[in-house]
Amino acid sequence: MRMLPERISFGPISFLKITRKQNKEILEFILAEFQVFLPLPAVNSYLMTKGLLGRDIDEEIKILREVFTIVEVSDQLIRKMAELGGALVKEGIVPNFSDLITAASAIITESLLVVNDKKVKDYEIFSKYGLDVISYTKFLEEIESLAEEEAKRVAK
Repeated sequence: MRMLPERISFGPISFLKITRKQNKEILEFILAEFQVFLPLPAVNSYLMTKGLLGRDIDEEIKILREVFTIVEVSDQLIRKMAELGGALVKEGIVPNFSDLITAASAIITESLLVVNDKKVKDYEIFSKYGLDVISYTKFLEEIESLAEEEAKRVAK
C-alpha cells in the first residue's frame, strides 16, 4: 500500500467525481484527513457544472473557499508553469494548458495530484519535474484502506 501524503490536489474530472452526492462520506473522510488543494481548472469545471444546474455561482465559490484551498494565480504559479512548459517544449512536447496549470499547482503546493484514470499518462510527463500523480481509482482504494484502518483503530 502506498503511503498517502498529507496534501492532495484534484484534477478537474476527479474533483467532479469526488463531489458527487454518492461520495459525500468519502469526501468528508478526505477533508478530515488531508489538506485539499484545488487547481483553477478543477474550480472552473466544478463551477461550470453548478452554473449549468442553475446554482448561485457566488455562493458556490464561497463554499469552495470555506472547504478547500484554491490555488490562486501567483508569481510562483506563473513561474512554475513557464519552467515546466519551457522544459517540455525543449523536449518537443507542447503540454495542454489545463494540464500544465493543474500540474504546476500540485507541484508548488507539494501535493499528490489525483486525476481521472485516463489522464494519468498525460500527467506523467510532469513527473520528472516534481509532480506526484495517482489515478482516481487507485486513490479511492487507498482511501478505503485508510478508512478501514481508522475504523479498526477507533473500535479498539
